Amino acid sequence: MACVTCLGISVCVAPFLFKEPDWNKWMAAYSSAASFRYSHYFVSFLSECSTLAAGIGYLPLPDGSLSWSSFHVVRPLAIELPRSLGMVVTNWNLPMHLFLKNYVFKPSRGPLGRFGAVLLTYFSSALLHGLNFQLAAVLLSIGIYAYTESVLRYKLSERLSACVMDRPCSDDCHHRHTAYVWWVAVVNAGFTMLAVFHLAYLGLMFGGQSESESALGTQGYSMIHTLRKWAHLDFLSHWVALLTYLLSRLL
Repeated sequence: MACVTCLGISVCVAPFLFKEPDWNKWMAAYSSAASFRYSHYFVSFLSECSTLAAGIGYLPLPDGSLSWSSFHVVRPLAIELPRSLGMVVTNWNLPMHLFLKNYVFKPSRGPLGRFGAVLLTYFSSALLHGLNFQLAAVLLSIGIYAYTESVLRYKLSERLSACVMDRPCSDDCHHRHTAYVWWVAVVNAGFTMLAVFHLAYLGLMFGGQSESESALGTQGYSMIHTLRKWAHLDFLSHWVALLTYLLSRLL
């Protein structure tokens, strides 16, 4: 049911929610990016169904009963309303995330440092997805965005002694202000909205083209196509990411 629902939203709902020139260009970008995201959810849920149909996770127990291990590829809610961009990355493709984390990020973190390991991981992901400028630009942007956000929120959590890190704190964390304090919840909600903003900007690359961009359709994943799409949104997401980096350096 989830599989068919995501397909319907991707094809029949999201592309027609907000369209230029009737709506603001950012609302149109969100609509286009949402269509792409829900198509990804459809493919991911379909792969989960195929896996279960193939018998993967099936285990007969000694008492004669059956056991099925849970197998998840994507968690849509953690992407549509993310705590941070890092959570988007983690939940976008769980098997791919675990593979890159265990075989690229962790082995390279020692010699390259955390930031170098992040760049290598996202570059490896771009290679595995099929390297082209558009895909590489989006993946490397997400990697840098997520890293700078993580650094900023860690410093904020230490300065404010609050649970505002990019990942949820454990129950026994040392912060004086927990996630249930109203202003902490407001800060975390603000970062959620920031992540949604970035997703609309970056996801626009993979959404449908508007009529004004139809002449670019044959260029596909070219550098010109990518830069013109982002120029239409004034490169605002990259400017916000730069501001996030500068704030993280000042704290």
